[in-house]
Amino acid sequence: MIVGFDYWQVISHYPEYFSRLAMMHQEAGDKVVVISAVGPKRQGTVEAEVRQAGIPNSVLVHEVLFDHPGESPALKLAACRGLGVSIFYDDRDDVCRLLNEHGILALRVPRKDGSTYDLGAERG
Repeated sequence: MIVGFDYWQVISHYPEYFSRLAMMHQEAGDKVVVISAVGPKRQGTVEAEVRQAGIPNSVLVHEVLFDHPGESPALKLAACRGLGVSIFYDDRDDVCRLLNEHGILALRVPRKDGSTYDLGAERG
């Protein structure tokens, strides 16, 4: 199985949990990937932050670049399909809905600040 995690509002806000979960999946023989949608200002920054959060170097970090945060669901779907992801953890309802509609089990991670507006959750 290939397990995917979003970075912002998921690994970034729950680093102890998701670094441990990543290691547990790897120990069970699963492949683990991080897929993060980023705007132009954040391009190339995610991997260093993922490693700081304790995610092992053996985990692939994949960035998808958006012009507008509304593109994130489609970009993440394409990345998940291309990488063979079968389960994905994300904070955005729109991402989870789209992935679920296409046969990828997507689990929504609640944001620590309690916000629910998907487009407002992105860093840009």
